[in-house]
Amino acid sequence: MKAPARRGPDASPVVPFGVFLRNVALFTVFGVLAAVQATAWDTQHVALVIIDGVRYTEGLGDPNHTYVPEMWALAQQGAIVEPFLNDGYTYTSRAIPAIWCGAWTAVDEFPDPDCGGATNLHARLPTVFEYYRRQLDRPAEDCIYILADVGCVWKASFDPDYGPDYWPLYHSVGDSDLEVWNEVEPLLDEHTPSFFLLYLSSVDHEGHTGDWAAYVNAISVADSIVGMLWDYLQAHPFYAGTTTMIVTNDHGRHDDDFSGHGCDCDGCRTVQLLAVGPDIQAGLVSTVPRTIRDVVPTIGELLGFSPEDATGSAMVELLRPFPVALFADGFESGDTSAWSLTQP
Repeated sequence: MKAPARRGPDASPVVPFGVFLRNVALFTVFGVLAAVQATAWDTQHVALVIIDGVRYTEGLGDPNHTYVPEMWALAQQGAIVEPFLNDGYTYTSRAIPAIWCGAWTAVDEFPDPDCGGATNLHARLPTVFEYYRRQLDRPAEDCIYILADVGCVWKASFDPDYGPDYWPLYHSVGDSDLEVWNEVEPLLDEHTPSFFLLYLSSVDHEGHTGDWAAYVNAISVADSIVGMLWDYLQAHPFYAGTTTMIVTNDHGRHDDDFSGHGCDCDGCRTVQLLAVGPDIQAGLVSTVPRTIRDVVPTIGELLGFSPEDATGSAMVELLRPFPVALFADGFESGDTSAWSLTQP
């Protein structure tokens, strides 16, 4: 027969002292988690690099890393994801906005006054630029999109809660990746943005020519730029030790024809994800399947904004364990729910 519960003078059940202490500890831990979540990570700045059109077999998927020695070296300091996929349209005009938005978004035409009224494209959903600037109250100079001179740069959204007031500072100069790189250091020295996107387009351009030597040389150049960028960030007093760099691409190339892309083959769908920084686990090869939609939620996790229309989720499995470890019912060491309040 079960013994009746002990009751206090007011007839309320008496909580065992050990249970009371455990509950107090749990409430304290959860209070600490809520209080420090916005500043839990050491990352204060994020550099996102998109290399357009690298096929995985010539990128980090090459066991010899023939054309990407710099990125492979950085992978030893950080993390890569296998498999990392484009799970939608494998062409640039849809995949780049998907990375921007953390979701597959429609793109709409509009007469762009910045281009003399010529027809241009914009994302329908809010982008990483808009989330970052509006939610963190940052100026355009703190959020820069760096790319070659493409004539008329595709724009972010006209979402009524975000829109042009929160677009990035667009810096579109140069014809090749190297010419774009020559703009990067002076631009970062001048503005020191805490978020910037560097878009390298030469790999895709050279791939479409059908010239194998030009294609793989462009990959080598992009790889060297990634290495030089990381060296610059680690030597700069504003960025050193507080910057996470994420390198990915929008699509691959056909399995049987490197000159094209746009289908559902593995070559077009499989892309790469490299992350390195103070909060990234070193030497990690994550086998949790991820997609390009997960990039922006991961940046939001690190910098402290919420991309509410994104359909991807933060890649918390790449991040170092949260500083507070919970050992209670439902929590075990290594359980990511114990160190991120915004886990997928």
